[in-house]
Amino acid sequence: MSPLFKLRLLSSAVEQLIRNEQVDGSNPLGGSLLFLIAVFFASCGNTGTAPPQADAYYTPHYATGFYMEKQGEDKLLHVKDPWQGAEQVNYTYRLCARGDSAALAASLMTIPIPVERAVCLSTTHLAFIDALQETATVVGVSGVKYVSNPLIQARAAAGDVRDVGYETGVYYEQLAMLNPDVVFAYGIAGEMRSVADKLHAMGVRVVFVGDYLEETPLGKAETLLAFAAFYNKEDTAKMLFQHIVDEYCAVKNKVDTAAYRPKILLNAPWRNAWYFPGTRNYLTALIHDAGGEVLGGRPGRNSTPLSFEAAYRYAMQADYWLHPNHYNTLDELKRNDPRFAAIPAFRQHRVFNNSLRSTPGGGSDFWESGVVQPHIILRDVVSILHPDLLPEHRLEYYKQL
Repeated sequence: MSPLFKLRLLSSAVEQLIRNEQVDGSNPLGGSLLFLIAVFFASCGNTGTAPPQADAYYTPHYATGFYMEKQGEDKLLHVKDPWQGAEQVNYTYRLCARGDSAALAASLMTIPIPVERAVCLSTTHLAFIDALQETATVVGVSGVKYVSNPLIQARAAAGDVRDVGYETGVYYEQLAMLNPDVVFAYGIAGEMRSVADKLHAMGVRVVFVGDYLEETPLGKAETLLAFAAFYNKEDTAKMLFQHIVDEYCAVKNKVDTAAYRPKILLNAPWRNAWYFPGTRNYLTALIHDAGGEVLGGRPGRNSTPLSFEAAYRYAMQADYWLHPNHYNTLDELKRNDPRFAAIPAFRQHRVFNNSLRSTPGGGSDFWESGVVQPHIILRDVVSILHPDLLPEHRLEYYKQL
């Protein structure tokens, strides 16, 4: 059973629990929803924004890129610095009832909810929407060949989901003809802002989502709450996220007892540079929580390009080598550069890639459904670095080269 299907089953169970509690005061599970929300972040070392103000609607405990407020019957979604390098770039989106024609006519920053037609310019957006069981609302995606979600692939094959182009090469007219309630976009160094401006000029509503900039796995996953607001499914999302937090922390707590922390080499050379993630990078946090130590990281969130020679010195210290770009076998690595064969992790067959769940077009489910499955990804990495801690686990996103 796939991780994504398991999450859908959990989502169905959560929604049924919510419905039962709403209609049956004598339900033996009565009050569990409120209880779960009350203890929502009771463990696992929360990091995030300041305590919510009196009018706050949702203040994340792990994510730093958004927060929500309530204003009358409307929700205000505040998005902060949604692309790399952004400073003091803030957006506020008003989420209002579909029937509020006056509010919708006043601004393209106002989004009708619940959303019935959505376009997603990142595959991670699909994962959040799928977890909420709202995949049927997706009418357009960017780069369908990169999509792992089987429901989206089936709907694309049937003509119900259109490919609207990739990154800045958006097919504007085709996208506008889909008549979406909202386009979920992501920013790369501000380039997507010009795309948003063109879509606004065509009367299309765009919401920036910066989940890829979050510095921790749970921070990324908490973006689920922002997406839930567009579908009026906040209670479902809170309970799903509580499950993710509990599962993630249970594994992390096991690892915290391990005395051995292996040294990890990440990535492989790309265009004459070897990129090493910074100390505040998502992957660095994931490896740390899995009981490993990432080599070569510089302070900050961004990755640092190193020459082959400088990177090779770190490679010779590594106990494990993870995420070696597009390579799927040790022979491929060796053919690309014979010097790889001298790396200790290579010689000991301790090379693993996050490409077990890949599409024929080059997409990776690690970067798609993995955003709402950090607890399963953490199990994968722990089972690689500390196999004695999770002896029954079978890899779901990683494979050994």
